[in-house]
Amino acid sequence: MDVSARAQITNDTGFNIGVGSALWVYDVDIEPAVPVSERPWTQIAPHLADNCDPMRHHMPLHMGAWWIVPEGWPPGHRVMVAYQAAAFRTTPAPGETVRVDQGYGQLVVRRYVPAASS
Repeated sequence: MDVSARAQITNDTGFNIGVGSALWVYDVDIEPAVPVSERPWTQIAPHLADNCDPMRHHMPLHMGAWWIVPEGWPPGHRVMVAYQAAAFRTTPAPGETVRVDQGYGQLVVRRYVPAASS
């Protein structure tokens, strides 16, 4: 799979913030049904992080990865790809938020299948 992800945040806090993001996959079809938060997640790209100060204000996030479904993946089970980002600062104020800007987000997964042998 070839995975690319992008988003943009706006820092209206008036302070420096850090933003980290990562790409993950997990098995959608685990039985018995296991809550998503309790399933094994596999990180498919290293975390990326950057700082966004008040002068910068807007921060685009871009990430990509190639991932090959392991041979031991259960037949017929689907792969879920997730793009996660988190904003943080050392002394957050209660209720403080960082906006994820609408219209900038995209997660594209291209699935490659080996060509049939002749």
